[in-house]
Formats: sequence, structure tokens, C-alpha cells
Amino acid sequence: MVKSWWLRAAKALFALGSWTAAGIARHEALWVSAAAAACAFMQVCVSRRPLWFDELFTLYISRLPDVDRLFRALPADGNPPLYYLLARVSMARFGQTAVSVRLPSVLAFAGAALAVYYFVRRRRGPGSGLFAMLALDCCNIARYGSEARPYALLLGFVGLTLVSWQTAVEDKRPRRWPLMGVAVGIAGAIASHHYGSIHVGIPLACGEVVRLVKRRRLDIPMYCAGIAGLSMLFVTVPFAQATHRVLLNYVKQSASFWAKPTISSMGSYGEMVCFWLPSAVLVLLILTAVNTPASDSGETANKNPGLPAHEVAAAIGLTLLVPVMIGLTWFATGYYLERYAISAAMGIAILAGLEIGGSSHSTAVAALCSILLGMWLIAPLADAGARTIERRMARPPSANAATGWTLSDVPGLEPIVVASAVTYIPEWWYAPPQLRERLHYLADLTFAVRQPDFLPELSLVTEQPYVPSKVDDYRQFVSTHDHFLLYSVGVPRLEWISERLRSEGWSLRILRTRGSETLYFAEAPGR
Repeated sequence: MVKSWWLRAAKALFALGSWTAAGIARHEALWVSAAAAACAFMQVCVSRRPLWFDELFTLYISRLPDVDRLFRALPADGNPPLYYLLARVSMARFGQTAVSVRLPSVLAFAGAALAVYYFVRRRRGPGSGLFAMLALDCCNIARYGSEARPYALLLGFVGLTLVSWQTAVEDKRPRRWPLMGVAVGIAGAIASHHYGSIHVGIPLACGEVVRLVKRRRLDIPMYCAGIAGLSMLFVTVPFAQATHRVLLNYVKQSASFWAKPTISSMGSYGEMVCFWLPSAVLVLLILTAVNTPASDSGETANKNPGLPAHEVAAAIGLTLLVPVMIGLTWFATGYYLERYAISAAMGIAILAGLEIGGSSHSTAVAALCSILLGMWLIAPLADAGARTIERRMARPPSANAATGWTLSDVPGLEPIVVASAVTYIPEWWYAPPQLRERLHYLADLTFAVRQPDFLPELSLVTEQPYVPSKVDDYRQFVSTHDHFLLYSVGVPRLEWISERLRSEGWSLRILRTRGSETLYFAEAPGR
């Protein structure tokens, strides 16, 4: 009885997957357009959140009155100029809003998702292409698709490079435009991020080595396109060298820096895939395999003659960017974050789409997973809508209900020192004018560079000629103030001032708390 139930369930799943896959094939443009629109809409909705520390630097630099000053401000922020120039155009058109400064990332990430679709679709059909596209859209690292930093832009240019390269290596097609796409993609990746040459170079090198072994002859036009794209390095290398002098030399010399690359950094792969997707694919493959038609293997052999080895090699090279970037940053900078290997998420999505589309039952699984991923993608919107309805229909809170507090609620005229540079910038930007006059950040680079996370303070101090949120010298401030308020958000690696004040005899009395946030009243020794 139980076996019969499982067989019926497997048959129903296979029928649903096959029907969905057929529907995707019949109405391909509609499905892909809907998926791309949902992805872009989600990113736009998310991009309405407040800007954080790094993004506010993008805003500050992009809105500088002339490009010459913009270029001078770049080294301390650590990126090439392309994203800032695009954000500058976007803000000129749509105003200085969170959405406008993030718009280049939103569009670039949507383009990257479409590139994954077309790369996989060419070999495995629209069902598998849609699955790969949604796999990228729903991975954890997709959050950078709505951030005013260059990572999504880098991903978009990597996608352009791969799709152009895939088209260009097919000898039966005209090559002029695809080769131009390769050159533009490489140049754009390099102009987006200082690791851009690695993100496009590794997959192309892997793919071209396999092609060379198979063809036994050089592809000179392809190499010329690659060299043309690499010429962008003449523009970006001076910026990279300046960034190394301004910021990364300190990181390399620091023994306590918090983000040094280690073997545990391989955990970045957890950010590159939707956490439940592998389990779902495995379960669905098992359930639908019992109902696969007997003739499937023969039909599949005719319809899917095999994947080009060079394309698989390129996707594998892209997927291996995590260990590549860990090794590179260990040797060169001593600074690694998972977003430095963001293109690995694209490689994983492509490999998943290529491998899951080789038979009728796996194509049915790809279609079923596409439905699940689509639901996962729009779930936050549904949740937000439900919460809005609940707030509107729920009884208003009583006047005696406990409420939170913000810095704007703090009475008095005492200065408010923000303990973390990462917190200070957005607090200052979003504060009303009367609160801005009270907010301060105390900087002491000689002391800060001995702390685990000194880069935010170093960037903030270095960028003082270009940012409106100014800092105070620690020694000068404490010598001229015998009391002030101190605001801490509870991130010890960023907040060195509390322990330093205590070690110098200052007393810190708690006034308010909210979760990890604390407002202190600081008094000088002997007061």
C-alpha cells in the first residue's frame, strides 16, 4: 500500500514536471520575461532600504562636482571608476536616492541572470536555462544585486563575456559581434572591480585550454579580443596601486585583522547556492526517476549529443573562484570577503543547469525546481504584503506600550559620539539637521590600525576632503570635553573607544539599551 502511494506520488510529480517543462518550452519568452521581471522587481523593492557605510561612500563619491575629484577620491574606497560613473548618471536622471544609486547593480544583476539562462538554454533547452537563472537569483549572495557597490556589475560583465565567448567559438556563426562582446565584457569587468581580470580570466583560460587541446590550433581572433579587453588594465592599475598604498599595506602588515583568508573561508560556497536547493533536487530526482520512460535514454542521446567540454571547463573554472580568490588574497592583500568570489555563484548555477537537463526526468525536475525557486523569490513580497495588511487591520498599540528609541529622541545638547565608523556614516546621513550637529566620530589612526577592523576608520579619515560627514581627532576631543554621550551598537571589532576610555579613567554610565545597542553617559576622570 505504501509502495503504491509512493508510485502514484512519483507519477504525479513526473507528470507535473513534464507539463511545466512543456509549458516553458511553448511559452519561453513569457516565462523568462516573468522571471527576469520578478528578479528585477525584487531587487528594486529591496533597494529602498537605507544605504549603509560602503554604499554611502559610493553616493558621496559619485555626486562630486567634477570627474577629476571623483578619480582622486577612488583609491581610499578601493574600486575602479565604472560603477561611480554609472551611479553618477543614474542620480543625475533620477535624483540622489537609494534606488537610483543602486540602479546600476539592479540592472547588471538582471543581465547576469539572463546570461546564465542563455548560456544553459543553448545546450539544455529553456527549462534547464530557467532553472539555472532562478538558481542564481535565489542564492544568498544575490543580495549584492541591490547594493550600490560594483559586485553585481562585475557579475553582469562576466555573464556578457561568457555568452559572447560561447557564441564566438561556434565556427558556423559570424564572429565579429561575439568577439566584440568578449572584449567589452573583459574590459567592463576590469573597470568594475580590481579582481575583474581574475573573474573573466579564469573561466576563459580553462575553456580555451580545452579548446586548444581539442582543436590543436590557435584561435588568434579570440586572443586578440581578450587582449583588447585586457587593455583596460592600463586605466585601472594606477587606481589599484594607489588603493594598495592607501589601504591594503596596513592590512598586509596587521597581525590581528579580522578578514584574513584562511581555509575556513571555503565556507563562502554556502553563500553561492540557495541552501535547500541541493536537497530538493536530489529528492525530486529520486522520486521522478521511478517514472522515467524506458525509451528516455535513447531519445536523450539523439536530442542532447553531449556538452561541449570547453564550456563545462569554463563553468568549472568559474566555480573554483573561491579557492582561487582565497589563495590570491592570502598572497597579495591579506583581505578576503565572500563577495570577492561572487562569480562562483554564476558558475554553480550554470553547472547545475547543464547537469540537470540531460534526460526527460531531470528536465521535469528542473521545471519543478524552477517553480519552487520562483515561489522562494517572491515569498518576501508576499510576507511584506501580509505584514502591511496586518499592521493596518491590527488594533493600534496602547499609549503605555513600550516603544523603542532613536538618537533623535535623546534629549539635551551634549555631543553624541558614535563608537563605530560603520554606524556613524548612515546615522549622520539620515539624521535631521539638529541631530547632525550633535553627532561625532573620534578618530585616532595610530591606535585604530592595531584593532581587528580598522579599514572603515581609515577610509573615513582618508576620504575627509570628499565626504560631508566629518570626524574629530580623539585626543583633541577628549581634552576639550569632560562629558558626552557615547552610542554603541555592540560590535567589538569596530568599537575600540569604550575600552580605551575606561582604560584612561573615564566612567561610562548606561542610560538606555535596545538589544545590542547602548547609550552611555561618559564622564572624564575626577569630574
